[in-house]
Amino acid sequence: MDYMNDNQPVTPDAPGAVDDRVRDQLAQTVQPVAFPINSLPPGSIPSVHLPPELQYSMAAVSTAFHAEFLVENNMPDIIIVSSDSVLFYAHMYLLLSLSDNMFDGLLDVEDFLGSPRGLLLGSLWVIGVPTGSILFNVVIHTIYGMSCNQFNPPLDILLQAVTSLKAFGISLDLAVGRDTPLYSHILAEMPQSPIDVFLVAAEHGLDGLAVTSSAHLHSLVLPTITDEMADRMGPLYLKRLMMLNDDRMDYLKQLLADVPKPHEETTDCGPAGQRKLARAWAVAAAGLMWDIGPDVSSSVLRATLSPLKQQLNCERCKTSLNTRIQQLVLDWYTNAKQTI
Repeated sequence: MDYMNDNQPVTPDAPGAVDDRVRDQLAQTVQPVAFPINSLPPGSIPSVHLPPELQYSMAAVSTAFHAEFLVENNMPDIIIVSSDSVLFYAHMYLLLSLSDNMFDGLLDVEDFLGSPRGLLLGSLWVIGVPTGSILFNVVIHTIYGMSCNQFNPPLDILLQAVTSLKAFGISLDLAVGRDTPLYSHILAEMPQSPIDVFLVAAEHGLDGLAVTSSAHLHSLVLPTITDEMADRMGPLYLKRLMMLNDDRMDYLKQLLADVPKPHEETTDCGPAGQRKLARAWAVAAAGLMWDIGPDVSSSVLRATLSPLKQQLNCERCKTSLNTRIQQLVLDWYTNAKQTI
């Protein structure tokens, strides 16, 4: 986390308090800075939506979003205070231009001056957000089109940021579209829990993210999808996920139904001998379809079918078997439907 100071520990039971892991992270990254919160007017802390327990004499300040942070040569004109009293300097014109709901109403220009939602500190407006600093750090980096990879936020925080961005009126197509920093970061962390990525993507109609994450869901057992998960996916994405599994299984059945091609009859191997290969293939294929799922790997297919040659005496039959296995593995790897 990019903080410069936090002289007071977060009260564990206070709203917005962070867990031990985050507190350790803060302790390792903050540096002293003099920003006197107690210079604000008496009673002003609650007016920016911060609990009384978090009235510090000093506050942590973002090292990325600090008082000298310039955008197009414009100095910050607003301070956003997270629920755990971390200060992020920002630019009101940029936030208003990107938000379709005045930053969840916090920057409502019509009543901003007369509303307790904001207070004036020198030439800077100060508002509070009901969002912890670990999460808001990702949110504001995304709003400014900046990567937050250096802070290593976990996957759950990245996914919460998607919901927070929407709440602040930020277009998710722009914030989490392909080639954006947040999209790339989520992709990098996706293998940890692809179903969580899929759920968030489906909830918010982020089709690109849903498609990409679905490639990691071949092993998902459909009966394990809960009602809550189904509600979050919605009927469209739930159907597409189910069809993905069904289509892959149907394609695998087609591949396994295609037995090795018979060779020309020889004095050592006639129709009876070649039927032996076809029967052995059929038995192995039936066993595969019983035991495996749409996530079966090429190595499993090879390991199951290759031992059939031990039942064969004809070298041409063995060659036909090897050729069919190679083609099946290639087709499964390249032509099987991979995503929704």
